[in-house]
Formats: sequence, structure tokens, C-alpha cells
Amino acid sequence: MKKLLLATTLMMLATPALAKEYTIKEISDPAGSKPYYFEPSTLSIQPGDTVTFINAQEDTHNVMFDSVPKQVDEMIMGADQKKESEKWSYTFTVPGSYHFHCHPHKSLGMEGTLIVGQASASGDTKSVDHHHAEEGQASGAAPEAKGKINSIDAASHSVNITHEPIAALKWPAMTMDFPVAKEVDLSGFKAGAGVAFKLKLENDKQYWIIDLKPAQK
Repeated sequence: MKKLLLATTLMMLATPALAKEYTIKEISDPAGSKPYYFEPSTLSIQPGDTVTFINAQEDTHNVMFDSVPKQVDEMIMGADQKKESEKWSYTFTVPGSYHFHCHPHKSLGMEGTLIVGQASASGDTKSVDHHHAEEGQASGAAPEAKGKINSIDAASHSVNITHEPIAALKWPAMTMDFPVAKEVDLSGFKAGAGVAFKLKLENDKQYWIIDLKPAQK
């Protein structure tokens, strides 16, 4: 009996803790004091755990991580979730501090923090901008994409577009703002228009639209 108990104890010590799954809801409450938010907005997990972001209602949300531990070698972001119950999941393996936001509602304070294992020490995180190229990313042929214009800002000569996946950049389908080259005429476009466009990585390491045309039906 003692040998059996000892063997059982050793097996328990040798067996790693099972990975867990967590859920973060994407909430829209335009009439509330906090119109758009993640619930919970802060969460602590362990390396190997998975977090699923789920759209709580019919609205457009996405998840983009804009600050991650320096050891993370990829851009972490999910495709747009436009319908209730649509999900996006990611398994976190690198310990440290992560910060994320919903791009369509970032200006309205829809953001959150995730701690994996333990918080990063000062200086051990890096900022990530999905508009910009990752270090070492090829900048050869202009990536092409298709999408729909949501809005046009004539003053800043920029557009907000919901685009299809861009394989050349390893971007999922999502909604984002793009600066537009000054030689591109925006006067012939309006919100709701389907478009095809080309991107160019400029000296500021930001992708600019250098060609914009109506999408072929």
C-alpha cells in the first residue's frame, strides 16, 4: 500500500498542470455608461492556457495585441467578428504582460490586459502596430487586397476599410484605417463601396494605399 501511494504521488508530481480555457466577452452597450468593453478586461492565466474572445451580440469587434513580451515573434490579432457568438481563440505560451484592444472601438476605451504566468519586468515588452511591418518582413511587390470602404476622412486623406485576408502580410480579414497616397483621388468613392487596392511600405514603416479602384463585380 505504501509503495502504491508513493507511486501515485510521484506520478502526480511528474504530471504537468492541465491547460485551461478562458472566455473574454466583447460587449456593446451604446446606451450605457461604458458603451464598448471587454468582460473581463483584465485576466491572469498560465502559459499553455487558451483565451477565447466571443462576440456577445450583433456588432463588429476584433482583437489586436499592441503590446507583448519581447520574446513573442508574431503579430497576434483576430479577424473581425460581426455576428453574435462568433469566436477567436489563441493559446499563450510566452509568459509576460499583454495589452489588447478592439480596433473599431479603441478610441472609445475598448481595451484590456492579459498576464501570462507573471507580469513582464520593466522594459521586457514591445509595442506592436498592425499598420506597420514586422521586423524583417519583406517589402517587395505591393500587396493587393479587396474590401469595403466604411468611411473616408478627406482632411487626413485616409480611409477606413473592412478588408479580406491579405496573405502577403499574413493579416486576417479585419477593419482598419489606412493613409492614402496624395496622388490617389478619393472624390469618386463613398462609404459602402467595394474596392480593390494596393499597399506600399513607406519610409515610416507604415502601409499606405497607393492604388484604389472599384472592385470588379
